[in-house]
Amino acid sequence: MLRLLLLLAVTMALFACAKQAPPPVVERTLPPVGFESPEFFVSNLIPASQDLTSWKDMAPSVRKSLRYVNSKPKDALAVQRPGLTVTWGDLSRTLERLQELLPRLDKEPELLLANFRWAEVTGGINYSGYYEPAVPASRTRKPGYTQAIYGLPPDLNKVVAKRGQYYDRRTIEEKQVLAGKGLELAWAADPVDVFFLEIQGSGRLIFDDGTQAYVNYAGQNGHKYKSSGRIMREKGLLRRGDIFEQREWFKNNPDRVREILNDNPSYVFFKYGMRGPTGAMGYQVDDWLTLATDRGFIPLGSIVAYGVNIPDETKGKMPLRGIGFAQDVGGAIKRNRIDIFCGGDQRANYVASHLDAKGPAWVLLAR
Repeated sequence: MLRLLLLLAVTMALFACAKQAPPPVVERTLPPVGFESPEFFVSNLIPASQDLTSWKDMAPSVRKSLRYVNSKPKDALAVQRPGLTVTWGDLSRTLERLQELLPRLDKEPELLLANFRWAEVTGGINYSGYYEPAVPASRTRKPGYTQAIYGLPPDLNKVVAKRGQYYDRRTIEEKQVLAGKGLELAWAADPVDVFFLEIQGSGRLIFDDGTQAYVNYAGQNGHKYKSSGRIMREKGLLRRGDIFEQREWFKNNPDRVREILNDNPSYVFFKYGMRGPTGAMGYQVDDWLTLATDRGFIPLGSIVAYGVNIPDETKGKMPLRGIGFAQDVGGAIKRNRIDIFCGGDQRANYVASHLDAKGPAWVLLAR
């Protein structure tokens, strides 16, 4: 009996050893982004940096870009500038090559080096971010909800065509020239929220009755945009001028909100939409994949390898190396600037509100 018990104990001990929990997965620490070689970039490129589980998750974004570039004449130039001359056919071939490689990239990321020419953007890129804002609003004007969100005035295009410009922001807000004409889509609680909604170009209205609605860009008054950050720096009010710092200042100085906002003459009008933010291609933008570029510098439909150290609430900075798609444009996006679409959650808001950094970029072209 004793032998049987000993044998049973030994067997259980061996079984326990065999069933030991696997070692914990160690999170990979990636080096900061610098002006680095494509080889170093690819060696530190992982899908998780863009909130992807696999490179195959990029397939819908690839298809959107393909549909757009395939609608263009293949032999026509998509861009021609020093250092980059590309036809729409070149972009189509590049996107098709990436589409073919997606199932293999998780195990063979080096295929990005073998199959594409990496056309470096000389001088790097100034990166910023945009996101989908959520704005508290009401469907009717009431105490606490007095900031109108306007739809497109019916005479806007006619006036702009004749005079070059429509009413500026100061005239619209101070003289209320559009009020009571049935153009109000909704009323917001905070004029600062609406101002930043204009900058982003689209967002969600969170109504006081518990419902929500998308609003998208419908048009602009023809006046040149002047950023509130620049206005506030020029007045000596802020040091950095990023959105987060601006919001803090507006919160602490409510009596000067109109003074600052109205110094930007540009005004954006909206329309209700059935989906989230829509890019210049006409398709919904994708978190960490859609890039807004200057189409005369990096054409729509381009695949862009991009790198930048992004703000992080807990770690300060985090390296972001990604494969992105030029699918959007913006009034403030000129030449060596790229705006990364960060999404619609709290992290997206934080990154987009703080990101203003330089990093490398390459336009990928099929060999």
